[in-house]
Formats: sequence, C-alpha cells, structure tokens
Amino acid sequence: MNTILTRLSRIAEFIAAMALAAVFVTFLIQIFTRYAAKIAWLVPIPPISDWMASLEPIGWTVNLISLLWVWTVFFGCAFIVRARDHVTFDVLYLATPRKTQRILALLSALGLIAAMLYSFPATWDAIFGNRLMDLKKIQTLRMPITGDKIAIKWLFAAYILLMIATIVRYLWRLYSVVRHGPPETEMEEILSDKTGEEDAS
Repeated sequence: MNTILTRLSRIAEFIAAMALAAVFVTFLIQIFTRYAAKIAWLVPIPPISDWMASLEPIGWTVNLISLLWVWTVFFGCAFIVRARDHVTFDVLYLATPRKTQRILALLSALGLIAAMLYSFPATWDAIFGNRLMDLKKIQTLRMPITGDKIAIKWLFAAYILLMIATIVRYLWRLYSVVRHGPPETEMEEILSDKTGEEDAS
C-alpha cells in the first residue's frame, strides 16, 4: 500500500511541477510580447526585429496564469502537502498521553470530515448549480477541442477537488488511528527515520 501511495504522490508532484512550468512559460510569453516591440531595435537581424516590432501584448496569458495558479495551489494542497506540513497548535496534544492523543486525533478527523461533508452540497450548488457561474466566461480562454469559452465555474472547481481529497484523506486517517493509534509526531518520525538508517547501515 505504501508503494502505491508513494507512486501516486510522485505522479501528483509531476503534475504540479508541469503546471508550474506552464505558468512560468506563459509568464515569459506575456513579458516578451509586451516588451518585444520596444526592444526590437536591439536585434540587428531585420526579419527578427521586424517580427518583434509587429508583436502586440497577448491578453489570454493573464487569465491562463490565474487559472493554472489556482488549480496548482488547490491540487498541491489536496495531493502533495502532508498533514504535518500544515501549521498546527499541538502543544496540548503533545503533552497528553497516547490514549488521549488517540481520542483527540479521532475527534479532529471526524470534525474535519463532518465540516467538509456539511459544506459540500452548498459549495457544489454555488459552483455547479449556479446559472451565473455557467453563463459567465473567461473571455480570453477557450477549450482546446471545442473552441468554446471556458466557464468561470472551472476556476472555482479546484476547491471541490480539494474538498473530496480532504474527505478521503481524513477517512483514511480515521481508519489508521482506529487500527494503529495516533499518528507519529514529527520528532518521532525523525527519530524512527534515524533508527532505520542506523539499522540499515
């Protein structure tokens, strides 16, 4: 199971890296087309300088960067960022015995699952059930195959993905806590990693 999760994590990291690369390349295109005409005189080759002088700023780059950035952030939070990477106030949690930590871990997982499930129908309705979200389009972006303008709902749909991933992740955490006890703290993970390295050597 750990091997499958590791491979899925690597795939998620690759997708996020490609999205960030696309953001960077699109940003470079935006900057180049904006200033190419002004710096065309620096290029001594007439065909290239003439081409640069004829370029005009591309409008769709700003919207594409925004769309990719929102999706990258929510996708990364859903599939790449680990629970221990989040800022937590765990002083009281760490000061309690393991049995109490188990109860607190169960309550926090149940609370997060309940909050996500409670808010999911309203969130879905606000994004996919709202006619305005379907009618309002991102004016400069079109679907590659159909050529239709992209509805604004697809910008916010990334949050739905985050909610589903969070529910699944904390259901798995709930199962793990019931079966194996509370998760290791960051210090315990570091110590166990060092112990494993010493045993291997």
